[in-house]
Amino acid sequence: MANVQIENGYIRIATELMDEIIRRDFSKRQLAILHFIIRLSYGCQKKDCFIGKFNAFELAGLNKSDIKKELKFLRECRVINWDEISMIFSINKDYEKWQINPTKGFEKEKLDQLIHENLKNFVGKTPTITNEKVGEIPTITNSGIGEIPTNFKKKVGKTPTYKLVKHQLREPGIPWESKGEETPKDSIKDSYLKINTTTTTTELENPIALFEKTLCRLSPIQSHSLMKWVDEFKGKSEIVNEAITIADNKNKRYFGFVEFLLKEWANNNLESLDRIRAYEQEKFNKTKSNKSFNRKPIRMEKTPSWFEEEQQKVSKISPVGDVESPEEKRARLERIQQKYQKSGS
Repeated sequence: MANVQIENGYIRIATELMDEIIRRDFSKRQLAILHFIIRLSYGCQKKDCFIGKFNAFELAGLNKSDIKKELKFLRECRVINWDEISMIFSINKDYEKWQINPTKGFEKEKLDQLIHENLKNFVGKTPTITNEKVGEIPTITNSGIGEIPTNFKKKVGKTPTYKLVKHQLREPGIPWESKGEETPKDSIKDSYLKINTTTTTTELENPIALFEKTLCRLSPIQSHSLMKWVDEFKGKSEIVNEAITIADNKNKRYFGFVEFLLKEWANNNLESLDRIRAYEQEKFNKTKSNKSFNRKPIRMEKTPSWFEEEQQKVSKISPVGDVESPEEKRARLERIQQKYQKSGS
């Protein structure tokens, strides 16, 4: 029979973090990766761990072909931190940045109720330390709790402490996280609707929502690429929104044009909205000037007087029977040609 004791080692991890792992809709492989990293980090009394080879994750039941793909997905969803050079892994404790959908069946009130029921039950009579009886006093009594002062000169209040202090998770201001029941499952695109927007006094519209509202629907891969551009510009989603607005104004309603603009701005090290707008205005002015320069000039040459005189002569109606012979016509045309050459020289 196994003799499990905390003296042989235990994992010290915040319950708030475990609640969030339960709340999110991780796949079986992703949960196996998280548990493996937690065991090697918090289980070794550290915040991170070293896993030198990918095939080590096979110990957690993962297939070789799935390991790197799932690790990249968890990193891009900001659930884990992974340095590919040093192969150091850790859990991102800032779970508000996790871009994984909550599960449909999760209800925080029910979980809090279960925790409360378990906390208020009697503590078992089995002593936690040998030769020392601890836990024989129940955790819920109407008297005796809180009567022992923490400071011998000052008494602490007699109010019992058996009530659960509810530590509510901070509700993020993201629409898809408000209620787990209304969130679609297995949607990579919707998981990226959460953005870490900073430095703005007013709430910016999400780039994916703005793109689909003004241009067209996005595939999951395109949504993923769009959010990578937000990271490329250091979380400034207003820059990606500017590219979407320009595409809408120019009636270029496809993802390739937006990505073309973002690449151009990144290659020119344009990291602020003011610089981007100045750059686009300068580009517009240059295009406009080139169009006016390439316009064909209107010829304002005056017809020579001798040509008009010859035309008048030819236009006169000749008398009946007076028809110009081919030789006379040829001679007349040669005279016109000679006059034109002399005037040109």
